[in-house]
Amino acid sequence: MGRALIAEHSYFWVGVQSTERLGGGTVTTGEQMFVEYFAPAEPRHEHPLVFVHGGGGQSIAFLGPGDGRPGWLHHALGRGYTVYLLDRPGYGRNPPNSRLVGPEGDATPFESMVPLFKVGAAGGRWAGTGEVDDPGVAAFMAQQRPMRFDTAEYAQELSRRRGAELLDRIGPAVVVAHSAGGPFGWLVADARPQLVKALVSVEGIGPATLAVPLTYDPPVSSVAELALEPLPDEPDVDWGTLAGIPRTKQSPPPRQLPALARVPIAVVTSDDPRFSVLNRDAVSYLRLAGCTVEDLRLADHGIDGNGHMMLLEENNAEVLDVVLDWVERAA
Repeated sequence: MGRALIAEHSYFWVGVQSTERLGGGTVTTGEQMFVEYFAPAEPRHEHPLVFVHGGGGQSIAFLGPGDGRPGWLHHALGRGYTVYLLDRPGYGRNPPNSRLVGPEGDATPFESMVPLFKVGAAGGRWAGTGEVDDPGVAAFMAQQRPMRFDTAEYAQELSRRRGAELLDRIGPAVVVAHSAGGPFGWLVADARPQLVKALVSVEGIGPATLAVPLTYDPPVSSVAELALEPLPDEPDVDWGTLAGIPRTKQSPPPRQLPALARVPIAVVTSDDPRFSVLNRDAVSYLRLAGCTVEDLRLADHGIDGNGHMMLLEENNAEVLDVVLDWVERAA
C-alpha cells in the first residue's frame, strides 16, 4: 500500500464524568474513554473503521509492532478509510481512579502472553522468537495494564455505554475488535445495530463469555438466566493461559439475538489451534441465535503461518486486506 496523506488527526474523550471527592474537590470518575482519529486526504469509503484493542493493552497496537514498520492504521488509511482508535475504559490513556472504580489486579506476566506470539514465530510471520527476551514482545508488554476479571460485569456494561456514545457522536461505522476487545464489539453492535454497518471479530472473545446479557428473544435480565451448557472438552488442544475461557452453548431451543442479527458479522481465524476452536464455538453460537456470520479463515485465503497477533505480524497488510475486502462486500 502506498503512503496516505492525513487531512485531520485529533482526539476526544467520551463520557467524562465528575464526582465530589471525599475530603473536598471535584475529580473525574475514571470512567471516560479516549478516542483518537485519523482522516485521509483522499477518503474513499463512506463509513469509518473503529479499531478495538485486546488484552490490557491500548490502541497503539494498531500502529504496528513498535519498530517503525506500519500497522493496520497505516494500511487502512492507505485504502482511504477514516480510522478511529480507542482505548477501552480503564486501559491505555484512560487512567482509572482506583478509589472509585476498584483496585487493579496483578501485573500481567510475560510468560502468560508469549504463547500468543509462538504460532507466528514458528510460521515465519513474527519477526522475533516470541520468547520473554524478544524485544517485540517487550514492546507489546510495555503497553499493558493489569486486566480486571473480577469486575467484568462493571467493565463490560461501561464499555457498552461508551461504545454507544461514540457511535452516537461519529455516526455509522465498521467495528473491528481484536482478542479481549471482543466483548466491546458484541455489546456495542447489540446496543446500536443501526450504526454498526459491519462487525469484525479478529479472534475476539466470543459472545457466550459475556458477563452482561445481550438483547435476547425471549429476553433475559442476567446471563445466569441463559443456563448455558458446557461444550465437550478438546483434549488435543493445549489451552495454556486460555484454559479459563468458558466454552458454552445455549440449551435448545436457543434464544435469538435480534439486534445482532441485523449486523453483518465476520470472524477472523489464524493458525492458532486454540482460537480455531474458540472461533468455531462463537460462529456456532451466533448462527444458532439467528445471526449471519462469515467464517474468515486466513488459510482459506492462501495465508498461513499467522498467530493471534496477526495485526502485528510481518504480513499484517495482507491479513487486513482479507478483512477489508469482506467489509467492502458486506457493509
